[in-house]
Amino acid sequence: MSARRRARVWALLLGLGIAGCAGTQTPPERISSPGEALFNGRVKTNVTCYRCHNGDGTGTLRGPSLARRIPKLTDEEIVAAIAEGPGFMPSFKGKLDDADMKALTAWLRGRFPKTNEADNSSYP
Repeated sequence: MSARRRARVWALLLGLGIAGCAGTQTPPERISSPGEALFNGRVKTNVTCYRCHNGDGTGTLRGPSLARRIPKLTDEEIVAAIAEGPGFMPSFKGKLDDADMKALTAWLRGRFPKTNEADNSSYP
């Protein structure tokens, strides 16, 4: 493959990656809990989980779906992940207080319920 063609392919992939980064915010009239409002950037402008994980937590090209991750975590592990920011995820320590963490964890747990150990073995 020529250098020019490689450059075009990389530009296309970069463009697709940037376009896929933007998650969709859940409309305010469809939000049913304080945690969901927080996740969707409707409470604090510096907390915009939806941008990477989509407004419903199903993920984007930038951030994974939480459907496979949240069920495997304890509530304490969810709080730690939000506070510490594993991998490329930013840390939200200092941006969320205990009440915010509780609301966000409750929404995530309701959206993606904890599974039993037998169910977890089927996840990659």
